[in-house]
Amino acid sequence: MLSLSSLSALCALAVAVLAVDPAPPTLTYLFSVNLTFAEPISIGSVPYGTRDLLTISGGNAVGPKISGTVGKGLDWGLTSRQGVFSPDALYSLHTDDNATILIFEKGHAPHVHILFETASPKYEWLNSAVAYATGGPNEVGVGLDVWQ
Repeated sequence: MLSLSSLSALCALAVAVLAVDPAPPTLTYLFSVNLTFAEPISIGSVPYGTRDLLTISGGNAVGPKISGTVGKGLDWGLTSRQGVFSPDALYSLHTDDNATILIFEKGHAPHVHILFETASPKYEWLNSAVAYATGGPNEVGVGLDVWQ
């Protein structure tokens, strides 16, 4: 059984360990993607802002881990009353080496959380990957830099 002084010493050590900032995660750059859009469909003012349906009509991805072309998709994003766009998108990416990857995006611009789904053995590591992207509007649509 621990004495009161030993218990106090352990508690002090635990507090000191918890007070140290943890090391930040290491990020690996995957690719940059440019998304192009068809004319948006406005749903209008909804309880949390303005909802638009944005049809993703294409684009491209280039990077050290993944390169290819963007297929069709949909972003049913919401623009808050404060003007912050929150993407909620789903689209396909067809890699240069003939794999298809489904991409799920959600976030508050310019910060986006990305998950992936694929049947490709080469890219199966993406099925358990969590990615972070940042970016915004560019001359062709929206550009994002994606990191795992």
